[in-house]
Amino acid sequence: MRAGVVSRTDAEKALETTKQIIAYLESKGVEVVVETDTALALELEDHNTNLQDLDGDFVITVGGDGTILRAAMEMRTAHTPLFGVNMGRRGFLSEVPPDGIETAIQRVLDGDYVIEESLKVKSWGIGLTDVFPDALNEVLIASSLPSKMLLLRLSIDGEFITDIQADGAIISSPTGSTAYNMSAGGAIVAPTVDALSLTVICPYSYFRSLVFPASSTVRIELLKPQTDGIAIIDGRSYIALKPGSVVEATMSENVTRFIRFK
Repeated sequence: MRAGVVSRTDAEKALETTKQIIAYLESKGVEVVVETDTALALELEDHNTNLQDLDGDFVITVGGDGTILRAAMEMRTAHTPLFGVNMGRRGFLSEVPPDGIETAIQRVLDGDYVIEESLKVKSWGIGLTDVFPDALNEVLIASSLPSKMLLLRLSIDGEFITDIQADGAIISSPTGSTAYNMSAGGAIVAPTVDALSLTVICPYSYFRSLVFPASSTVRIELLKPQTDGIAIIDGRSYIALKPGSVVEATMSENVTRFIRFK
């Protein structure tokens, strides 16, 4: 059996927990592969592997939701399930706390778990050469200047919805519906529902949020002249948008797989 490990590197407690996890896995005869930054922080020269190349029967993430989002975005092997150990503040995506981690890992090694598949959002810019990575949580369209509102034209499957002034718009997955989408007043979508959410941020209008089929395509056009925008995917990938830019999004063919306990 082979397991990957990735940890946040700015918290000593997370690194200590990661050492414990690696030691326990190796004591059980599991081949352990550690992501590069994690390996350098732990001074493990012989475990060094780029996150893009990290694979195995499962990958353990040690940190908060940001660590999971990083792994979900950068790992090339989307079929590899993630097992989250929460060392952050909220840990919506994580499965277990650090206490009792060895017992939890043993359950994984024994196959005592289920796989939960989470939809991801695929997005692209019309006429842009930039590559938009899939989002586990959301794609955010916002002004490049916080003091400037955007004028957005919203449509789904070619059907016009509205032209609206707002600070931005969020296209979120069911997983992401509990994140920025919820803070902006959008509905929480159950993980088993194949749907995406379109939520505008601080709109100068009655319209705020819409849940639509995941197979549909949402289109967001930047109408306001001389106002640049930015697309932000899961808070990690930033793509500049010029006035007149068009961004479209739908359900990705990829999913993120999580190890969950019954």
